Amino acid sequence: MKKIVWGLMLSLITLATGCSWMPWQRTFQPATFSDLPGWDNGEAKGLKTSLMHSCEVYQKRSGPVSDNALFGTYEQWHPLCDQLSETDGNALTAFFQQNFDVYRVAPWEDGLFTGYYSPLLYGSRQPSERYHVPLIDKPADLVMFNPKDFGMEKDTVLKGKLNRGWLIPYDDREGINRRFAKGHYRDDVVLWVDDTVDRFFLQIQGSGFVQLDTGEQVYVRISGRNGHPYFAIGRYLKREGLLETVTMQSIRQWLKDNPDRLEEVLYQNRDFIFFSERPEGGPIGAQGVILTPDRSAAVDRSIIPLGTPLWLETTLTADDSHWAHAMTAQDVGSAIKGKVRADIFFGAGKEAAANAGHQNAGGKLYVFVPRTKEKNR
Repeated sequence: MKKIVWGLMLSLITLATGCSWMPWQRTFQPATFSDLPGWDNGEAKGLKTSLMHSCEVYQKRSGPVSDNALFGTYEQWHPLCDQLSETDGNALTAFFQQNFDVYRVAPWEDGLFTGYYSPLLYGSRQPSERYHVPLIDKPADLVMFNPKDFGMEKDTVLKGKLNRGWLIPYDDREGINRRFAKGHYRDDVVLWVDDTVDRFFLQIQGSGFVQLDTGEQVYVRISGRNGHPYFAIGRYLKREGLLETVTMQSIRQWLKDNPDRLEEVLYQNRDFIFFSERPEGGPIGAQGVILTPDRSAAVDRSIIPLGTPLWLETTLTADDSHWAHAMTAQDVGSAIKGKVRADIFFGAGKEAAANAGHQNAGGKLYVFVPRTKEKNR
């Protein structure tokens, strides 16, 4: 019904004004800060925490932020970032309200908001009976190419490997495990961990921490992937009648309780993530900045450019409470596709894992865009 109503409204406005609607006008609808329940100086302060990381990237760039003119230029952001760094206390709310316009993203869509976190695994730099599951770095035989470089229209990075002069798809999850069992990738192992299921969920999250047997804690993050599409194994478990309620916790428990079917289920997801040890000491998003718990989100960057301030309103599935916060778009995900779609970064630890594992709810999504000089007049 919502989609029908909005469709009729857009049609009536088009007929009344004689104007055709641009794509961004259909997707982004004007709103105000009064539409954001809970917006206050505390939220403005939280937004500054994450946004200043994105400012470090924005201040090094020039030109349009995206193909969508609504999001302005990096030059517009330069003075805003300078001013934001010097603004604090009660002045923060006024800063955002005076310098940004609010737009709601596709109001006719219910959206989907999930969550992710930084897991903690236990491992070693040397293999042993306990530490037998490898974290593998991007292998040398993984070839990446962009069809557009060969005169084709498609602009995307594809992965494969060479076989007798032919470029073929790279091995899927099962194929990589089989090759490893035959002795491949031994020089590519970064660390050894103690649990296959933990590695699988680390691959879903994309980064995390490993507590080594020496007492050292190291940070690892994605260094590449094999190029096969991601598939949620929860869908398989539900389709086969093996799980009724699908959450990260219920999937993990099922895998622990059914070790004889572990490979069968994990191999449904042909996607395989490679890792490298990183010195940053914290989770880094696709924008190349450190993620802030409850203040960073993964989005579909074809809709919302990285670095964009957001207001995300949803239900916290773990306890069915209302959840609304100012955030910054700083990451992406293979499953994060669509207009009203975001993945909330909840941080690290048991509470973050519980919130991320259960999170699956609709809601509202807003973006903040720099106000032009014309609008300031």
